[in-house]
Amino acid sequence: MRGRPIKKHFYQKKLFLRWAAHNRRLFSHPPYLLRQEKGSFVIGFRGVSKHITCHFSRSGAIEIRIYYREKIFFDIVTEFDLYEEKTPSGRWVCGLCRDHPHPDKIEPFIEYEDRKKLWIEHSFAPLAAWTQESFTRNARLCLHRSRGTTWAVISQGQNPKETVKSRDFFKKLPVLTARKGKRG
Repeated sequence: MRGRPIKKHFYQKKLFLRWAAHNRRLFSHPPYLLRQEKGSFVIGFRGVSKHITCHFSRSGAIEIRIYYREKIFFDIVTEFDLYEEKTPSGRWVCGLCRDHPHPDKIEPFIEYEDRKKLWIEHSFAPLAAWTQESFTRNARLCLHRSRGTTWAVISQGQNPKETVKSRDFFKKLPVLTARKGKRG
């Protein structure tokens, strides 16, 4: 059985790139298109370490990924996934939020009349807010490994003591490479 061909362009890619260009002020460091593949695209953030990228897939996965030594996939530090579905009444929802709600979530489940608003409010705006919280002057990317397992943490502060004291800790890198992500 042959699957449908995956197109290089898909709804959330076009929407995110347009939305991000018009909402640069919401990001601590502006996103830019790093590369695109069939069914996915990757963004970087100006002035942020190349170890940190954001991967979008056609299926709805949006992952902040950490790479070590350029090509070695190390960890996913957070996700902004959206698995969209259209309800019989024509509204838009995230199927993951509906079927597997986060136990700490206190906000009500939202059905959107507009597909665009679902993507922006559910995933894009929280991603932008996350950059404000995570890409700070004192942020450090702390890498850990133990018995073949790797993980990363973005720690705030010049000397994240608890992280560095961990016996599995092996590398600390700056998150920012430039002040405010100026175009170069």
